[in-house]
Parts: sequence; C-alpha cells; structure tokens
Amino acid sequence: MPDTLATPSSPLLICHPAPPPQAADLEARGWRLCTATALPPAVDPAGLGLLWCPDRTALAQLLHPDRAWQLPSLLLAPALEAAERDAALARGVLQWLPAEVDAALLDGVLRWTAALAAQQQARDSAAQAKLDERKWTERAKGLLMQARGIDEAAAFALLRNTAMQTQSKLPEVARGVVHTSELAEALERAGAQRMLSQRLVKLQALRQWPRLAPPERREAQALLDASTERVTGNLARLAELLRDDLADELSAVAAAWAQLEAALSGRQPDLARSDRAAQRLLDSSETLVARLSERAGQRPVGLLAQVTRLRLLSQRLAKEGLLAQVQPGHDTSGLAAGLDEFIKAYDAVRAAPLAGPALQPAFAEVDEAWLVLLRGLRVEQGDAVQRMHQGSERLLQALEALTRALQGSLQLILG
Repeated sequence: MPDTLATPSSPLLICHPAPPPQAADLEARGWRLCTATALPPAVDPAGLGLLWCPDRTALAQLLHPDRAWQLPSLLLAPALEAAERDAALARGVLQWLPAEVDAALLDGVLRWTAALAAQQQARDSAAQAKLDERKWTERAKGLLMQARGIDEAAAFALLRNTAMQTQSKLPEVARGVVHTSELAEALERAGAQRMLSQRLVKLQALRQWPRLAPPERREAQALLDASTERVTGNLARLAELLRDDLADELSAVAAAWAQLEAALSGRQPDLARSDRAAQRLLDSSETLVARLSERAGQRPVGLLAQVTRLRLLSQRLAKEGLLAQVQPGHDTSGLAAGLDEFIKAYDAVRAAPLAGPALQPAFAEVDEAWLVLLRGLRVEQGDAVQRMHQGSERLLQALEALTRALQGSLQLILG
C-alpha cells in the first residue's frame, strides 16, 4: 500500500479485525494504518478506531456483550437495526457508514469523527477538571472545619479570602491546604514514632519496678498496649499519606519497629535489648522526619517537626530517669544531657514565630508540666519512679495538646 503521504503527524487509524478494502486509498490520503486483532485500549490519544464488519455475522460478533473497546471509532458495516445501533453507541462508535462506502467519503467522515472525538475529549477533560477542583475545595473546607471548629460557610469564606489576598485561584489554595495538612499529619505521625520508641522502653522499665502496686502495673500495661497500637496505626496511616513516596525510609521504620516489638513481647523482658531496638526505631524515624522536613522547607508546617521533637525528648528523659532507678549501674550521663537538650529545644520552639488563640494556653500547660517532671527527677529514690512517670505523662499530654493546636493554626494550614 502506498504511504508516501504519511508523516509522523499523520492521524493513526487502528483497524479491527483487519484493514478494510479502502485501506490503500486511506494511506494514500495520509492515514497511518495498523491492525489490531483484539480490541485495544486507547494506545494513542489521537488514535481513531475503524471497525470493519463486511457482513452481519461479523457485526454480531463485534457487538457481542463480552467484546469492548476504548477508542472512539467509526463502524463500517451493513445497515444497523435499533438494538445494534444502541449497542454500537454504548461501545464508543461515533459514526456508521456502509461497508462498501467510497474511500473519499470515508476519509472525510473519518476526519470529521476524529475532530468530534477530540472535541468530546476536551469537554470531558474540562468537566473532570472542574470536578477535581470541587473535590479539592470540599476536602479543604472539611479540614478547615475540623481544625478551626467553624461551619462550611466560614470555611469557604476563609478559602476565598485567602485566594483573593494571595492573588491565587481558589482551587490552588484548596490544593495547598490539603497538601499542607497531609504533610503536617505525616510529620506528626513520623515524629510520634520517635517519641513512642522511648515511651515504650520507659513503660517497660516502669513495669519492672518491684514497688509498683498491682493497679499501677495494670495501668502501665494498658499504656504500653496503647502505645504499641499507636505505632502500628501510625505506620499504616503513613503508608496512605506517602502513597509509595519515601518507601525506603518508611520500610526502615517498619523493620526497626518489628525488632522492638519482638523485644517487648519476649517472655523475659530485657531492657537493654529493648533500648537498643528503640534506638534503631528512633534513628529510622529521625531520617523520615528529616526527609519530610526538607519538603516543608521554610513554611510554617516545618515548625511541627520541632514541636514533635519535644515529645521525643520528654519521653527519652523520663526513660533515662527510670532506667537509672530500676537498672543498677545504668549510665546516667544521658539524664543530664537530656535535660539540657530539652531546655534548648523548648526555648527554640518558644522563640519561633507562632501565633494563634490556642497556642499560648498550650504553652502555659507545657510550662507547668515541665516543672512537675523536673521535681520528679530531683526527689529521693523512694518516690522518684512515680513522680517521673506522672510528670512525663502530664508533659506528654501537654505537648500533644500543643501539637494539635499548631496543626489547627491558620498560620500552618494556609502556609
């Protein structure tokens, strides 16, 4: 067949089940023909299907309910009955012509059909884009309603006003809100893994203290079980938020957790083994937080990593204090270093440009809880374990509240 007029920009015509008798003339008129013995998906966005059925038997086979195609197509076939026409339209046929049609007319109708298909695709794409924009806006409104405790109208007004102030389009602002919220949640959960690595060992050490009363032992076990569930829940949610992104970093966190979980579930608790496994979970979680922080850059959401680090430091400090009490000969140098590290990190967070009605009360509660923990670290050995545990629990609760307040601040959500 002559193909002298065909060029790389020539329209593609996918013929099924074979080229029609007019194939040579179509190639001479600039069409690029290929044959598909099976009905194909849309392998080329500009491709057009040509379905050739020289008789009614071939037509019946083509319109069988089990046959399907995804290309806009022209059908060359005997005259269609009403049911056949409906079946053909449902399968993407845009035009019908008799099988013996003249090649010149077929060429013109094919080009008209290709233009019609492109027009329909453009309309479908525009409609899908509007639907996607509406979905982004609805998700952003929901996040604002949840974080700020406002109704739908107020959330939409906030998005609209932000778009006007930043000279942005509303869907762009909505996407930014959703992406920032997801990044903030990922940072919070990855940061929680750091804290939980130390909390789990702290609680395991608490359960081994011989003077712990049975109710206190049961409470410690309940906190241990809840922390374990939180780790597994964080891993599952992080996988959803990251969507296969940072897969190596998340896999490292999961592998480290498997080692710590095995150490915690042993019949003979080994605090040294658990502490080593906890350090691996801490290190891998630190790496994940660092990667997420790089994506946050200088945006306010990046401050979340600093705040979540305080939770880690508070639990690590309490862990070191408890290990010093229940493990003879435990190296206590980490206790003094932990005090200095927490104070420096907290001062840095305090100096950050944070604002919001819920943040100052949250900071005040952290201040009070920190003093409780400090008193626990300084008392005599007899009361130290309960005091450190109670102080660290209160400080953790205060830091959790501060984290939630930061996540709900407009400064962070709107970037």
